[in-house]
Amino acid sequence: MKTEFVMAMVAAATVVLLMPVRLLDAQVAATVQVTVRTTGAAAATATTPVAAATVAVRGEGFTALTDARGVAVLRGLPPGRHALVISALGFAEATIGVEAANGRVTRASVVLDPAPVTIAGLGVRVASREGGARATVVETASLPPGVADLPAALDRIPGATVVRQGGPGAPAVVQLRGSGGDQVLVLLDGTAINSPLTGVADLSTVDLASVARIVVIPGTQSARYGPRAVGGVVLLESRDVHGASGAVTAGAGSWSSVETAVNGSRGLGPWSISGGARWRRSDGAFTYDVPNFRGGGEAPRENAAFTQAGGDVRIAGRGRANPSLRAHLGDVERGSPGGIGQPSLSGRQHHRRWGLSGQVESGNAAGPESSRIGGSARVDLQWQRAEYGDPSPPFGRAYETLTRVRRSELALEGWWRPGRRGAALRAGLHAARLDVDSNVLATRALDLDELGVWARAGHDRELGHGVHMGLGAAVRADLHELVDGVTASPAIDATLTRAGLSLDLRWGRGFSPPGLGDLFFQEGVLVEPNPDLRPERIRGELTATLAQQWTLDHATGEVRATAYRADIDDMILWFPDHRFVWSPDNYDVARRGLEVGATADLGALGRDHTVSANAAWSEVEYTGAVLDGQVAYRPRFTADLSLGIGLPAGITLNPSATHVGERRTVPGSPLNALAAYTLLDAAIGIPLTLGKRAGRLDLAITNLLDERAALLADYPLPGRGWSTRIRIEAGP
Repeated sequence: MKTEFVMAMVAAATVVLLMPVRLLDAQVAATVQVTVRTTGAAAATATTPVAAATVAVRGEGFTALTDARGVAVLRGLPPGRHALVISALGFAEATIGVEAANGRVTRASVVLDPAPVTIAGLGVRVASREGGARATVVETASLPPGVADLPAALDRIPGATVVRQGGPGAPAVVQLRGSGGDQVLVLLDGTAINSPLTGVADLSTVDLASVARIVVIPGTQSARYGPRAVGGVVLLESRDVHGASGAVTAGAGSWSSVETAVNGSRGLGPWSISGGARWRRSDGAFTYDVPNFRGGGEAPRENAAFTQAGGDVRIAGRGRANPSLRAHLGDVERGSPGGIGQPSLSGRQHHRRWGLSGQVESGNAAGPESSRIGGSARVDLQWQRAEYGDPSPPFGRAYETLTRVRRSELALEGWWRPGRRGAALRAGLHAARLDVDSNVLATRALDLDELGVWARAGHDRELGHGVHMGLGAAVRADLHELVDGVTASPAIDATLTRAGLSLDLRWGRGFSPPGLGDLFFQEGVLVEPNPDLRPERIRGELTATLAQQWTLDHATGEVRATAYRADIDDMILWFPDHRFVWSPDNYDVARRGLEVGATADLGALGRDHTVSANAAWSEVEYTGAVLDGQVAYRPRFTADLSLGIGLPAGITLNPSATHVGERRTVPGSPLNALAAYTLLDAAIGIPLTLGKRAGRLDLAITNLLDERAALLADYPLPGRGWSTRIRIEAGP
């Protein structure tokens, strides 16, 4: 208390002493004129004015907006040195220093770097472009309280549906725009985590605490990322901390959930080392409502406990090659409770993934400081082990399966910017070898080789009257052992922008080979593989996105709409035949949809507030003669709403709502539909100061109204839950 009193007296004395000086300065007017421009997406020299950018004098209350020429004028400034903060929707914030001369006009200029729009408190950035495609970016450091795992983070992405098979730690798969989970490629630091047997990526096996950035690119991306990207790509980037710093996180929640994590970094001359370790567990025993066709009433979801542990370490150097080496380990063990129609009390799963990767990079690939020529090389080795077993299943014989996977990859990439303004060329090679050993396959050991080469050319130019155009074309050729011959995947994109209004058009093709389980699954009772499966293909996807960025007083935001058509030929689905034997086969599917959304970041009552709203309509219908209507378990309509409300003392309140529409459960039949449901969540983040260390306390309630819902039949979602988490940081 005594220390706080002394500090308050010192601050008051400082204000009194400086007051006459400030009054004297305010009597002399100065003017500062700032010109704000930006580089094109593919050019380091071509610039264009930025309209409606905010130019503010830090800490002094002077602000101005740029006009159509990108010019802002600040009048009435006291002479002297000032820090100007320049911000605009779709660009990275910049700070410059200017010297305001007594009674004169001081001119300054700044070039803003194109960047995704940041919605503070929600951790979601829109309007980013990755390889010609419109992407959504999530910075995990700014995710709101209550988002405890990777599936929960992806559930907030427009057009994404996360299919969970239960509560915390249960298997979870992401679908984009009505595609199947096996049609979305998930890359962790450039390496696919999709199962070679099923083709899906289980998001629950990736620890969110180890991920720094999530990039979601919907639509077919085979022109850049090759096989299995017909529905889209999810890029996960691990944390890369610089300088001497550290943090400790601990938390607890409902269903006996506990977690702890520690991470840090330290500089060692020209090298730096960073890493962390994490551990989570939960017994997962929530209560659910039993459907009437299962007898009704309530029952506990038993054998749903899980334990997750992992860690990583990264060594990076500074220099012309920027070398880095990273090792990681993740382990998940959980129960296999099965469906509620045939629950298992003894089923178990054990997943382990570990790996080693190294990378070198020369030159900068993007931004105004980008080099004219550069390249990178990455080598990655990854091992996976998956065990499933049940000594006394409710149906059939006891089983114990083991699958081992070793994946080795080499990725080379280079870029070149010729002398012409606005032009850029990127090209790369990707080679991978997959060694699989599994007792669930008819042929226990399999070796698969993949080879892909790709190139992308882009050109930006000014059309006059503030109109900017970007054109791009990409093509990739893949040689895959499960697909005959060489497969070419082209894509073309175009963008027109003017004063915050943008139109994105894209056309592309993609393909996905059958999974090993579809082709070579070990034949058993009422199950047969199909070695004659054809690859899934998108012949010509069309996507159009119209977006408008806006600024009004202390508010900025964006509204957007995306329409797409992405029919899939030969989609692989499992169905029983006339003998009730389940087997995969190819089916043609028509897929089209519409997505609308809006984001806003505004200041009111001296606080910062945010809002994000999205709605998606996706039709995924059979086109053959036998089956018709919407594909099973694909909701036609989904929507979400998230708010970030600033409160005194830096506290933030984050209510949110997620709606999932009705789904069909029986292929080709409108019977037994699952009802629509809406989940409400609420969370609060409280900043903490413990001596010289900063931190945050997060409190959250999920499924606030205790809605008893299920995205899949026989796999209920948990009811109301709670969590609390505290994070303490040390260092700069």
